Amino acid sequence: MRDQVTFCIKTIHRPQCCAALVRSIHQHCAEDRPAIHVLDDGKPELRFSTNCPTEAAMVDRIIETKYDIGLSAGRNRLLDAGETPIVVFADDDHLVTEQTRLPDLVKSLNRHHDLDLLAALSNQQERPKLMRVDGKTLRIPRGYYRQRGSIRWCHYVGNCFVAYRDILQAIRWDESLKVEEHWDFFWRCKIAGVNVACDINHSFRHEHVDPPGYIRRRPQFLKAALRKHGLVKVIWR
Repeated sequence: MRDQVTFCIKTIHRPQCCAALVRSIHQHCAEDRPAIHVLDDGKPELRFSTNCPTEAAMVDRIIETKYDIGLSAGRNRLLDAGETPIVVFADDDHLVTEQTRLPDLVKSLNRHHDLDLLAALSNQQERPKLMRVDGKTLRIPRGYYRQRGSIRWCHYVGNCFVAYRDILQAIRWDESLKVEEHWDFFWRCKIAGVNVACDINHSFRHEHVDPPGYIRRRPQFLKAALRKHGLVKVIWR
């Protein structure tokens, strides 16, 4: 897979999580593994390469940037750094397992001409969701608009997916949003007509760890994202 697929990992201040993810890719993909690229914008003493040299040697490319360029900017840098036609994105606190079956997930993406981005579940969660605007409210209820076997076509999925690089490069993540970037990204995918789906027979394991000093919800970014789309709130149902 290495000449066709790149596994992209954005990490900051969770070096042990990133190391576990890298080991899991090697363990479950073996010789059929994708190329692995890691972007780290953490403080020098908390960087992946400093704290986990063994796993850093198992990575094809490490991109170190100035401190805290942000999740969106980091993902965009990972997109632009590789050359393979397909990329995999998963947050650094996820693990590839026997239930992920990553090579098969990639084959499903290639096999269906009406797929641009195909997600797996996260801990059997992050089920497919729809997105619609009701007045000035964005609603994101659980659901899908079409299915074929275990694949559910939808508008919104979790953070574990395979996709075509050129499609993601056309959409990109909004670098002004360090958080609240996820729904913004998938709303713009819907507007652009990107074919998004989730295969509920594939899953990653999620073992969440908050990095030191991490603040989960920062209202200034939510307000900025809402203002950008002319909205006043997001409702997750």
